[in-house]
Amino acid sequence: MSQIISSTISEDTNGMNDAFGWFDVSAEDRTRVSALEPLVRDNIDEIINDFYERAGGFDHSASKIQDKNSLELIKEEQKRHFLELVDAGLGEDYFQTRKNAGIFNERFGVSPIFYMGAYSYFYDRICDILKREAKNKDEAIEIFLSLHRIAACHKSLTIEAFAKAREQTIEDREREISELPVPVLKMREGLLLVPVVGTLDSHRARLLTSRMLDEISKVGARAVVLDITGVPAVDSAVANHLIQSMGAARLMGAHSVLTGISSDVAQSLVKLGVTGETLNPAGDLQRGIETAEALLDG
Repeated sequence: MSQIISSTISEDTNGMNDAFGWFDVSAEDRTRVSALEPLVRDNIDEIINDFYERAGGFDHSASKIQDKNSLELIKEEQKRHFLELVDAGLGEDYFQTRKNAGIFNERFGVSPIFYMGAYSYFYDRICDILKREAKNKDEAIEIFLSLHRIAACHKSLTIEAFAKAREQTIEDREREISELPVPVLKMREGLLLVPVVGTLDSHRARLLTSRMLDEISKVGARAVVLDITGVPAVDSAVANHLIQSMGAARLMGAHSVLTGISSDVAQSLVKLGVTGETLNPAGDLQRGIETAEALLDG
């Protein structure tokens, strides 16, 4: 049971059967909803256009959409997505389309709440049409219930795709940041500044140390300010690298000052047993540079 709760639905026919099963979707439900495809095709363009034209239907300022072409692409994607709902298909390709939907929405800045708003609007309009055209009340109720179950499953799979796409985007950005080179800047004769921005993992910390020591040797620096204002977190491995970097700088004849320690990082360092004397900290960058200059002039 714990595996079911914590894992993504498997990308095969059995996985799709499981998904339908969790929402009590039967073969009869799928047959009823599939029969709605002609009705949806006849009305879908009008429904989508009405959603975008109504007051508050779309907030351009909160999106990444900058041009009409992008907006039309989003409309076409939503049209395809709603048609997939009434297709009520079963197969491995369904999972890929859900993944693609998540990637598409992430790329174009379509938020989950906006997606759900469009979905709810579409669902309500289709139900209104069914009510008007229903000739048999009991049969209409069965169709509504089938559509409700399949829509719940469909929305859940797409929201999962949203989450996966967002996680992948975050991972990609963190990896890009971690691979950024660490600049070593010459502030004045004998003084270097090393500003670090983004995730500082062990690999990047080693590169930082190597680059800093090379520059100390190259310019004959006698003081280095290591600024970690832009580093969100420091674990034990990274803390050890910082200590080693500053110790290596001292061995090469350069004083080292650490600046930009946030409250969260400070608490993490205390828990790791790192003391102020070890890192020679100075609150912010300005004070760090002033401290380093005093060391140079002293």
